Amino acid sequence: RWAAIAQPSFLSFSSLLPKALSAVLHPKVTPSLNSDPQPSRDPIKKTPLNLEQLQTELRDLRDHFDQMKSQHNKEIKLLMNELDEEKRIRLTLQKVWSLGS
Repeated sequence: RWAAIAQPSFLSFSSLLPKALSAVLHPKVTPSLNSDPQPSRDPIKKTPLNLEQLQTELRDLRDHFDQMKSQHNKEIKLLMNELDEEKRIRLTLQKVWSLGS
């Protein structure tokens, strides 16, 4: 009996998310010049990368990491705002119910 309640489907959960939160959690990927997270090395060539190439790759990886971190922080902020809104709704409903009884 409780197993059905304890395991909601992802589709039903995502349909409850506000559009703004869904947009952040499932952003449309826009192509950019250096958005490829994979190294731009050709796997066929076995030549070692020079220092400048490694520094460029490291810089790209750090940029990508910073973008992911920023996106994560936005998602957390939106989730916290949603939680605060749910708390306000719950408190309002509790007040209404306490006044009615």
